[in-house]
Amino acid sequence: MGRQPETPSGCKTVPVGPVPSGKRPPKHPRFRQGATTMVALDQPVRRSHHALNAAGSLLVPLSSLLVAPLLTRSLGPAGQGDFSTSQSIIVVAASILGLGTSDSLAVYGNYWLRRFRFGAWMAVVVAAFVLASVAALAFVQAGFLQPDLSWSLGFGAVVFAAALVQRGEVLNRNMILALSVEKWITALSRLVLTAGLFFTDLLNLQTAVLTLVVPQVLGFLYLCAACVRVPREVSVATTRAMRQVTLRPLRTLNWAVLGGLGGVLLVNLDPIVLRPLIGAEQLGYYAIGMLVAELFTVAAKPFRDAAMAGGSGLRKATEFSAVIRWCALVMTAGVIVCAGSLWFLIPLVFGEEFHGAVLPAVILAVGGWAKGMGFLVNGILVKTGHARIRAYATLTAVLFSVGGMIVLSPMGAVGAAIAGSVAYVVMLAPGVVFLRARGRKSGGEFG
Repeated sequence: MGRQPETPSGCKTVPVGPVPSGKRPPKHPRFRQGATTMVALDQPVRRSHHALNAAGSLLVPLSSLLVAPLLTRSLGPAGQGDFSTSQSIIVVAASILGLGTSDSLAVYGNYWLRRFRFGAWMAVVVAAFVLASVAALAFVQAGFLQPDLSWSLGFGAVVFAAALVQRGEVLNRNMILALSVEKWITALSRLVLTAGLFFTDLLNLQTAVLTLVVPQVLGFLYLCAACVRVPREVSVATTRAMRQVTLRPLRTLNWAVLGGLGGVLLVNLDPIVLRPLIGAEQLGYYAIGMLVAELFTVAAKPFRDAAMAGGSGLRKATEFSAVIRWCALVMTAGVIVCAGSLWFLIPLVFGEEFHGAVLPAVILAVGGWAKGMGFLVNGILVKTGHARIRAYATLTAVLFSVGGMIVLSPMGAVGAAIAGSVAYVVMLAPGVVFLRARGRKSGGEFG
């Protein structure tokens, strides 16, 4: 068997062996009998696959930034606010159960298929789809969006949840190349579709939602086709053996999933909360500030990749400290550039109607410093096996974000930007304090 893939939660898949010679696998294996089960074949991974995957991970957020000027010039501030809310509804509704299902399937797929019937997994997947659609419809009502968006957002949430689950299956089979291609397909198709609608004057709120859903449908179909080409093999490994070779206990995965869900909510729950509080136009200004803050996350990604490189979960504190210091330097330079240039760049790039987004964007640039640093620090926490701290930090930040936006909502987009920036600092602080204390206590090593 080849090298096992690192999953988003920092865990690895379960290696199992083929059926010994002379053993005849049953035609329809019954998983709870414990004799045989169908497990994922381990696919070979090359350095070029990881490089392509890293490039795709950068292209996905960059595609959102590249299409933003087209959307703002077609939709205006109020339309941009409604679009931001629609995008958040799809992502949050899909992630409520879909994110945990995806990570669990990626890491423990073979073990759970051995322990439970396949129907149990299907029930979880169906529950993720149902919850995604119901949550999307509920968020549409809570966010005061147009009723004709309900079904498209519900369908979009199901598609995104299905894509999350399918990514878990792809990671379980170590198909890094397929995952990379899926990212490129979704990002590039969104760019092409949005540009086509813009230049044909067909870009409105309804078609803008389609630019989110249609590329994800294409990516999902590609992942399904890729999985079909990689069959499962029969294994007679015992359930106990399969569990023992898992490199992280299930509780670590649970904390990693909670931390990931907290991160998704911290970034995407804001528009759902703000839409009924400050209105669509002010939310449109705040959405521009969110795009500025996202730039800091993109800039921090190379540092996060450097910190998470290698197979060991034990690194010198000085190595992590050097990466953190360089990242902080780049983030600080970004804040200075934003403070000096956003006052003319925002109207130039997004349109003259977005002058009101300048101050919220500057405030969120400061928050973006903490957001980018938090992205790096939380990656180090997962790398060193302390996903619990990351979960506490992100979920606490979500509470600060929602509470602060409710309290400061009379200030409109400016108040929302202040609350969001404070929430990013809250996300960052526990990880920094913990890593510093852990480094001193363990003599300069984490783990």
